Amino acid sequence: MNAFKKSILTAATLLCCSVAFAAPADAVNQIKTNSVEVLKILNKENGANAEAVKAEAERYASPYFDFERMTALAVGQPWKQASAEQKKQLTEAFKNKLIRIYSGTMFQYKSAQVTVNDKPRVENNGKQVIINTEVLPTANSPKSEIVHIDYTTYQSGDKYRIYDVKVEGQSLVTVYRTQFKEIVNKSGIDGLIAELKKEGGK
Repeated sequence: MNAFKKSILTAATLLCCSVAFAAPADAVNQIKTNSVEVLKILNKENGANAEAVKAEAERYASPYFDFERMTALAVGQPWKQASAEQKKQLTEAFKNKLIRIYSGTMFQYKSAQVTVNDKPRVENNGKQVIINTEVLPTANSPKSEIVHIDYTTYQSGDKYRIYDVKVEGQSLVTVYRTQFKEIVNKSGIDGLIAELKKEGGK
């Protein structure tokens, strides 16, 4: 997956947001609603308030993702050997990495349209709901290609939380797992934490 696709993956993921309800059909409706709300936030940008708008969009989107589960899946086997403090730092650092990528690309798609498939896939005895979407650039968008994105979610209380995303069939978790494994093999868990903190700017 090239850098452009990775950036689109994260930007569109947070753009579409996710879910707060008790049924797959409600999850679809919530994604549609949240997509509209995020676009409203993005379009507050007036040339002088970009950072504030980014922060508002990030605050809105973040609660709908299970960053700890995403981090555990991306880190893979080494996650089990990490201490509680290392897991905390890994999760925070990986979250910051995703947010950084998102912040750098989201404005390119603020005029996009999001189409949500009304028929989500329900798997694992109802514990997993996969929702398909398309990000459709408009005439005013600087990008022209359609991006197909699948969101893997699970129900957590009164909401469904995203823990994996696929763009054009490629999983975010899987893409980073290979990269993280190489870093852990070379520098250990602390080395991965340091690298993620550096990339996330925190």
